[in-house]
Amino acid sequence: MTTDILDLPGWTVLAKRLEDREYELEAEYTVKPTACQKCGVLDRLYRHGTKDTIYRDSPIRGHATRILAHVQRYKCRECGETFLQPLAGIQEDRRMTARCAEYIKQQCLRDTFTSIADHIGCDDRTVRNLAGEYIASLDAAYRPALPAWLGIDETQIDGKMRCVLTDIGGRRPIEMLADRDKGTLTTWLHRHKERKHVQGVAIDMWRPYRDVAGTIFPGVPVVIDKFHVVRMANYCMERTRIRLAKSRTKEVRRDWMRSKAILNKREGTLTEKQAFNLRMWLDNEPELADAYRLKESFYGIYGMQKPQALAAYDAFKGNVPPRLKADFKVLLTAMRNWRTEITAYFDYPISNAYTEALNGVAKTINRAGRGYSFEVLRARLLFGTQPRTPPPQEPPTMTRVDQSSQRAFLLKTSDGRCESCQGVFPIGSLEVHLTPAVVPGEHRKGMLVCPTCHSRFHTGQLGSEVTHSTQ
Repeated sequence: MTTDILDLPGWTVLAKRLEDREYELEAEYTVKPTACQKCGVLDRLYRHGTKDTIYRDSPIRGHATRILAHVQRYKCRECGETFLQPLAGIQEDRRMTARCAEYIKQQCLRDTFTSIADHIGCDDRTVRNLAGEYIASLDAAYRPALPAWLGIDETQIDGKMRCVLTDIGGRRPIEMLADRDKGTLTTWLHRHKERKHVQGVAIDMWRPYRDVAGTIFPGVPVVIDKFHVVRMANYCMERTRIRLAKSRTKEVRRDWMRSKAILNKREGTLTEKQAFNLRMWLDNEPELADAYRLKESFYGIYGMQKPQALAAYDAFKGNVPPRLKADFKVLLTAMRNWRTEITAYFDYPISNAYTEALNGVAKTINRAGRGYSFEVLRARLLFGTQPRTPPPQEPPTMTRVDQSSQRAFLLKTSDGRCESCQGVFPIGSLEVHLTPAVVPGEHRKGMLVCPTCHSRFHTGQLGSEVTHSTQ
């Protein structure tokens, strides 16, 4: 008995062919209609020829798949009208199986549209249309709630600043707005009437964010993300290096450029060789040495308890030598204008690190899709960036030890892509299929497949499946 490669109830496969790396399954639907589709009269039908129609199906074993369906035509003795038999599991308007449409919807938030179209063997406009419908349905059902710790940041994509809101504690995206304007953010936040449970807001040094947070969440602490502040200290030190390098020879400037990485590293993280090279450099450049020590002392503030940190924070300006005032002006201005929000970190040590990471994910998604529309980008960020969950452990009662060990090994190296249909799935949902041995008793190779492909592999004994076309 061979495997039912089609695995659609009511359908019978008549022939299987592999042509130009694409499966063609010749099939017919065996369930006969009992009533006329035009007048509704029962048991007055007779066969009236067939019509061959091509339907797209989800990929099988790495190949795009089409169904050559012999669709029966019927004629009604009562009204004289003809009609084609209704087909279960088929979306007639798109000439594909319902399973194929569902596959596209599942993949549109995980893989690129062009890759999906290539796997299916259809036009990428079909993928875009189905993705648009699916995204609209997800968006209509999406009801985000404000978290206890709200992160607000922005990322530049295709020259536009997009505002990103996250749940810092839960490490999940909440919303992406089309821009970072004060009015856009205020309008979105005003939709949420339940705001009393918000305990803190983490932002960067963008004044509209602070104004909106103060208006929408009065009395709630606003915390400037630590990363944005310490990055300023690095930037100021770098300005000193660049200024001094301009008066040096070309060879020295090139050497400084190559060695600047050790300036940006924390002193305690340097290797013995790096520490030696840094000391030699700074001993010969007193101004750069002062800038480096200012950077290190500013970093050190964040490692202190609040009373000591506030004292060091307020004393920092006085420790900047006059010759470095211009280089450190950006940091000193921010420390003065944002003191309340920066020092709030010592009471509420929250970070926007997750939001920053999500911004990087958004850029990666956009590059992979070669410029998605905002709606698609937003949907992939909100609904497609689920946290990676570890695969479930196999029960100890498994009798097939070889399959269990192979599964553990394969999951370690898997990127979540099914080795049969090439779709992307959550790691924990993939199952192991052992390919048949070429020689009896030979080791059977394992492959990770999605649940749909796994069911296709295991509807019966796997036998010879493909009749290569001789045409």
